[in-house]
This record gives sequence, structure tokens and C-alpha cells, in this order.
Amino acid sequence: MDKILVKYPKNWGLDSVKVENIGNKVLKKFNFSFKVELSIFFVGRKKAKDLNIKYRKMDYVPQVLGFPNSRDKDPDGWVRLGDVVICTDKLKEEAKLVSNKNRSMYKILEEWIEHGVDNLLK
Repeated sequence: MDKILVKYPKNWGLDSVKVENIGNKVLKKFNFSFKVELSIFFVGRKKAKDLNIKYRKMDYVPQVLGFPNSRDKDPDGWVRLGDVVICTDKLKEEAKLVSNKNRSMYKILEEWIEHGVDNLLK
């Protein structure tokens, strides 16, 4: 089974077990033939914007950022893909906007994590 590492601030408002399960579900979609470790970080608006400015030279609050690590196996046999950074505030805003369209916050999160992993692989 793959490893999902979840890092979040206090009072973030999500269930870390659900997030971990979503991360595992997303990794299964990619059908890796090796053990994968993925870190998912949840940050606020300021941190998301600061990261976007620093690493992408873009001055706005992004929904998702990806920071690739490696596609090679470490000596322990794991491939540590990298970090997917999610702006929690943007996630909650999106969930409010689409609440009448049968898309829960966790479904949106799944789409965003999948997008982030896809970016890690490019």
C-alpha cells in the first residue's frame, strides 16, 4: 500500500482520515507498479500565494501547487513523488460555489489531488 502524508494547520476543518483515503484512491488511479509516498499539505491563502510567487512568479492564490521530488526508487524501495499543496480556503470556497451541483468538498479535493499528482509526473 502507498503512503499518504497529510500536513495541515490547526482548525483546518477537514477529516485527515478521509483525506488520506482520497490520496490512496487517487494514487490507485495512476496504477503505479511501485510503492509511492505522497505528501499533501494544506495551507492558508497567504502561504499559498507566497509559495506561488516564490516558485512560479505568479501573484495570486492558487488552488493547487505541486512540488515534484523523484520518480526513482530510494534504497528502501519507495518512490517519493513529492508534495501537493492545497489552499484550504480556496477548497472551501469552491465547495460553497458548487454545493447545489452534487459535488462535495471531498469530491473537489479528490479532483485537485489528482491534478496535483498529474503535475508531479510531468
